[in-house]
Amino acid sequence: MITMLQLEYFLRLCTTQHITQTAKELYISQTALSSMIIGLEKELGVKLFDREGRSIKLNHAGEIYYQYVAEALAALENGQCALQDYQSTEQREISLAVGSSLVWLPMLHEFRSKHPDCTVRQFNWTLTKLQNGLQKSEVDFVIAGLDDFSHDQFEWVTIREDQIFLCVSPEHPLADRDFICMEDLRGEAFISVPEGSPWRKFCDKLFERAGFPCRTVLECDYSLRASLIASNFGAALTSESARNVDLLKPNRYIPIADSYAHRTMALFWNPKKYLTKAARDFREFCPNYYRQIRVVTENGTTLDSTITEQ
Repeated sequence: MITMLQLEYFLRLCTTQHITQTAKELYISQTALSSMIIGLEKELGVKLFDREGRSIKLNHAGEIYYQYVAEALAALENGQCALQDYQSTEQREISLAVGSSLVWLPMLHEFRSKHPDCTVRQFNWTLTKLQNGLQKSEVDFVIAGLDDFSHDQFEWVTIREDQIFLCVSPEHPLADRDFICMEDLRGEAFISVPEGSPWRKFCDKLFERAGFPCRTVLECDYSLRASLIASNFGAALTSESARNVDLLKPNRYIPIADSYAHRTMALFWNPKKYLTKAARDFREFCPNYYRQIRVVTENGTTLDSTITEQ
């Protein structure tokens, strides 16, 4: 008879494809793990892994079986979550992964004020981790750019549109411009966020679309950029959201006129993961929050009280 433990060990081994590492993660011996997998293969009457010496690799039969096991265990976990959600009278919880912890604080604060019984666990992940973590149902939601990664396997809703701006020191030669084009930025020195972040990938794509690479002279996190820009060390690309709260003050914001200089932000979730009542409340709240805070001014532009780039 196949046991749940065998299936759980099988899934973990599929992820690592390394006996020693998997055994260490499971706090069992390599012999015990190997015995479990061999027993599973005997029950099924087929080899799931190809073995050569100490190396192990999931074969085609294993890939087929993995899909069904992963879905079955996910369904069982969802069922357990649904019962816990039904019976729970304790503090509710949702989990959200983003590219920067500074980005969504106003929205999360408002959500907590309306749902004080709900705890929000927020994670700051690289772009690769955002996609992989959502695929593995490690979080309820991910907020990212609509074009940041392939999202065919996820469900999503658009939450906001951001125009892109150049941020420079008041002493910068471009500071008095009403608008600029990407071509005007050829050769400019830029202060960039580290590689791997969603915002960095978006900016790299923007320069690629313009036909030339970004000349990065320094990489640093978001918190250091304002002072570096103010000292005229370099320029930075930033979003409409950041400009509207003057996150990079006292610097100047110049809109980029190119039609492709904008970013669509979306809330993503994995349809295979059960969403609790708290998560469903958040899914409804998030796009409504950004919809409601957009205020049309007298000249037809918009103001937005959200914050920085993702």
